[in-house]
Amino acid sequence: MTAKQRSADVQIDEDIDFATLIQNKQLLQGMEQSGYERPSPIQLQAIPLGRLGVDLIAQAKSGTGKTVVFGVISLEGINLSLKVPQVMIVAPTREIAIQIRDVLRALGQYMDGFRCEAFIGGLSVKGDTLKLHHCQVIIGTPGRLMALLDEQKINTKAIKLLVMDEADRLMSDSFLPQIRYIHKKLPNSKQCVAFSATFTDELLDSLRPFMRSPQTVRLTDAVPTLEEVRQYFSKVSVKTESTDVLAPLKIYRAKFEAAAALLSKIPFYQCMIFVNSFPRAMELSKWLTEMGWRSAHISASLDQAKRITVMEQMRDFKLRVLVCSDLIARGVDIDRVNLVVNVDFPPEIETYLHRVGRTGRFGTSGIAVNLIGPNDQPFLDMLHDRGIALQPLPENVSYGAFQKELTKDEQQVLQSHQSKRVSKESKPLKFTKGSSQKRSYPVKTTDPHAHKEQKMRKEATEEKPKPKKQKEDTETAAKSYHAPSQDTTQTAWQSHPHQPYAYPAPSYPPLQPFFPSPFLLPRSNRSSHVQTKHFIPPDLYF
Repeated sequence: MTAKQRSADVQIDEDIDFATLIQNKQLLQGMEQSGYERPSPIQLQAIPLGRLGVDLIAQAKSGTGKTVVFGVISLEGINLSLKVPQVMIVAPTREIAIQIRDVLRALGQYMDGFRCEAFIGGLSVKGDTLKLHHCQVIIGTPGRLMALLDEQKINTKAIKLLVMDEADRLMSDSFLPQIRYIHKKLPNSKQCVAFSATFTDELLDSLRPFMRSPQTVRLTDAVPTLEEVRQYFSKVSVKTESTDVLAPLKIYRAKFEAAAALLSKIPFYQCMIFVNSFPRAMELSKWLTEMGWRSAHISASLDQAKRITVMEQMRDFKLRVLVCSDLIARGVDIDRVNLVVNVDFPPEIETYLHRVGRTGRFGTSGIAVNLIGPNDQPFLDMLHDRGIALQPLPENVSYGAFQKELTKDEQQVLQSHQSKRVSKESKPLKFTKGSSQKRSYPVKTTDPHAHKEQKMRKEATEEKPKPKKQKEDTETAAKSYHAPSQDTTQTAWQSHPHQPYAYPAPSYPPLQPFFPSPFLLPRSNRSSHVQTKHFIPPDLYF
């Protein structure tokens, strides 16, 4: 860990640096260049065991440096003069595999002849064959690694280390057959190490057949979340009736508005918003973009090239907000994320812990806010039973809470994002020629009702003859229209002493209703949907 002040999750009492644990000078130089100076507790305990060659099962909280553990074990053990695969690292998602590759490349940047590559689905198999040339560390997802092994594309004779990252996920029914196949194809003498933030006794029983007398390092305490991540809840009130078929949609819209309001209320560098379905992620991202936020969405429904592009934009600080599914709830580390918002609760508590772990990385501070709808109380009770107590979101969140320091270039990028959003928020609305009443205050040009208002004013001023009744209706509508007044001359963000991290309260564009096609419904429901002409909320079929 770096020398900056961190939480107790990554602090050790001993005066030990990485030079005590690592002998390779080129690797130490890469560690120092990457900002690692002192080991975290999991690194201090697991690295020596891994270097001894024993099988290892390690558990620690998200964001405490598990990737560095198996990165060091991998790089210390390879023979750089041998240009064949010697280490295989298996990750459950493509994003985690790419992230591991980038971390190992950074650690081994001064090791002459070192090469590692990622092999993931969604990309060309022919390209993977070329990447295997002179590759010493193979990182990939189970499906692609299994395919390459099945086609005998990988020379496995020299592989002496198998790493399973996010092992609790790899031991699930969807991945377990592939992991068994991969394990069987590798030499019997290999070392096996497994890492995750969450383990159960059943999971340990599932891992033991892959190992020989494994050593276990478990650092997770009774409270499995990071100490410097403050967890809050904010209730979203929606007036609905039990017979209201549109109730899920109303809740869905209210949570969108609440999530957007949080972005203006809470200071942050980058934010991750979690939802449970691809349509929601897409709609929320589009809406936030119209409001001026630099946002994008990511889920398993996107093709691989777009997913890679979105993650690169987020890491390069070209995006402020990422709306995502649980695809990247695990293992993905984006250094500047200090705000996580749960619009939807996940199906299980373990996934919630992984979501919250996307902030507060490496002992820094972060905030997680959970939006509570009318049907979310059972999940709150489950969290309480696990010893995770959420606090009500205060009116004023502390602006000095974040220990993460931005560089000078990052500060300039942040200010650029803020200025672009403010200018987009205050862009004046253009009026048609002949308008009798012009607004003197800023209005969002993305207002979907603006063109209707202009059309109404134009019809009210046109001299062409109209039926008497239609003319009266038009005049009545024009007279009854009152432009909204701008009475908030001094808003909270303008008077706040920490203006660089505060934002103007947005004027929310109305959410567009999402009318699903009958063909998105199950076949049994299509005819009734067409006959009754009911609006079916997205929650009922996604």
